[in-house]
This record gives sequence, C-alpha cells and structure tokens, in this order.
Amino acid sequence: MTFKTSKSLLSKQDTSKFMKQADLACKLLDPDFLTEVVHNFKLEDLEDTPEFLEDAEEKLFSWREEKKGLQILEVENFDTRCVACIYGTKVTGYRIHYSIPGPEGTRIHYCREFALHFQLKDGCLTDFGWCNAFLDSEEITEIMD
Repeated sequence: MTFKTSKSLLSKQDTSKFMKQADLACKLLDPDFLTEVVHNFKLEDLEDTPEFLEDAEEKLFSWREEKKGLQILEVENFDTRCVACIYGTKVTGYRIHYSIPGPEGTRIHYCREFALHFQLKDGCLTDFGWCNAFLDSEEITEIMD
C-alpha cells in the first residue's frame, strides 16, 4: 500500500528526518515508535495512515507473539526493487534473522523480509507505504549477474 499524492507532504529537511526515523523504527521492529514518528510529522490525517499503521503491527511485531522462545538475531537493510504497483522503483528492504527453539536444545534459524517505499519529488516526500511485492536479495543477485 502506498499513499497516492503528487503534493509534497514534508519539506526536504523534514523528509530526511522522517525517513531516518521510520528506518530506525523498522530496524527496532517497533510499531509504537513508527506510530509516534507518523504523528510527530503530522501525517496521521492521510487517508491510508490507519491501514499503514495497522500493517506495521503485523510487519514489525505481531508475528513474534506466535513463536515461543523467539530470539531476534539481526535486522539488516537491503536494497531492492518493487515488482508491482511502483514497478522498478527502489525500495528499502528489511531482513529479520531470528531463531526459535528446536528439538533437543537446538535452535532453528529463519529469515523474514518486508520493504518500505518512500516516493520523493525534488527531495520532498510525496508518498510512503509498505511495498508488498519486492525482489528478495537472491532475486536481485540473479538479475545483476
């Protein structure tokens, strides 16, 4: 889901701050912090903001509640591209490495990914949202080879 507007939502300076803080919220896997960031930049009145923030809960937090003994090992960024609604646009991917308890004291390692899209016009934010159709790092490598 991305917000559809051609009007600048923030100044260049505020766009940079918003993107850095949203990135930090994603790296911390903290939907409450992301909600605070959206509110601090007065973006809560946009039509799709409630859905964006609701999706943040699923992407950043709720999936962890299902797994007892889950340990987050690392959250890393990767560059990727959208393959659907904003085809070819660069988006920021986040890869979560985590483990859960396995049999006989072993740990089973998993990886989960999500991506965030910021659309800019002359350095000013015009759209932002989750990218739900992006290439994973292996697909990016295949394309580049």
